[in-house]
Amino acid sequence: MLLFDTHHKKSYIILVSCEEMKEMLMYHMVVEQTYKYKKRMYYDAESNTFKEKAYDSLSHLRGFKQPYPYGWIKETGTPPGKHCDVILMSIKEYELGDEIPINIIGIFARNDGDHKFIAVEEDRSIQTYSQLSDKEKAELHRLYPRIDKGEGWFDKERAFQYLEEPARPK
Repeated sequence: MLLFDTHHKKSYIILVSCEEMKEMLMYHMVVEQTYKYKKRMYYDAESNTFKEKAYDSLSHLRGFKQPYPYGWIKETGTPPGKHCDVILMSIKEYELGDEIPINIIGIFARNDGDHKFIAVEEDRSIQTYSQLSDKEKAELHRLYPRIDKGEGWFDKERAFQYLEEPARPK
């Protein structure tokens, strides 16, 4: 890896193993909501616990048929501060607070800036949103059935454009 220090105008070569490089490029999801919980859950940073809200979870309200976990991308921050939400396309069961290595494959871009990233476990061969099965896409569309002008479901390239935005709203 080559790093360039613009302040001192110097270049550095840093040797890292393939495993170290993979870890540096990897994202992790922290599970905040599972199908097991009918009510919406949220992370309370002060007590480092998950708590129940008064509202039903969207997956229950919209009739999800799969247990797709919902949470945030750990490398982007922690609620209630700035962070990026993510839906994991997995039928595996997880617990609140689990940290899962993920590959980001897409995004539901929203006009209000509260984008929802789409991910799969790192061992799945899916590389981008368009490779999801029709059944998986139908489940996602059930979660956010209304799409306004400028919003939509996009592939990995667009997701990373949003992920790199300097001022993510939250």
